[in-house]
Amino acid sequence: MEQIHIIPEFAYDFHGHRCPYMPLGFMAGEYAMRLLGIERERDHKTFLFSEMGDEHLQGCFNDGLQAATGCTYGKQIFKLMNYGKAAAILYKPEKGAVRVIVNDDILKDLEKFKFFEYRYKGYEPSEIPLDVSNEVIGYLTSIPDEKLFRYEFLKDFTYTPLKKTSKKIECDDCHELVFENYIKIWKNKKLCTTCYEKERR
Repeated sequence: MEQIHIIPEFAYDFHGHRCPYMPLGFMAGEYAMRLLGIERERDHKTFLFSEMGDEHLQGCFNDGLQAATGCTYGKQIFKLMNYGKAAAILYKPEKGAVRVIVNDDILKDLEKFKFFEYRYKGYEPSEIPLDVSNEVIGYLTSIPDEKLFRYEFLKDFTYTPLKKTSKKIECDDCHELVFENYIKIWKNKKLCTTCYEKERR
């Protein structure tokens, strides 16, 4: 199979193992950026909303999305929606928003690969033979974007990020520094969340 997509090694290193859903997320992220006509985010001006959840095996999709777009959890420009769908919305205020979703037939085809036989038997991805992992990855990376995904531009989509702070306040109980927007007031004391919960028991 001719490889149309190239997944950089840094994405596999970041993710930790070779599996199909990380590359699938990476390709979805790249496709969304091309559709919006934007480059990988270096700072905090693009926002990514993954419709995946945290109660299934395919959350690897999220690492691919982050690696491709630069919209990472650490920069607080990645949000997990917990819808259980292999889809994501990429939003840049001056460019708009696009939703990319993996086509149903692709998701169904993946289940036919031996990789998932291993997974459903309890094998971790790093324990699966490399040729088995590469088989399913090779299948995905040989398919053009238009067959992997469908998309729609979201004309009325808006998002206003929460105001962030760098100011810290000392908790009156544990005396640890806490970012000010996480301080809670209880009986005239300024408390971190942990101490607040202890005081209220």
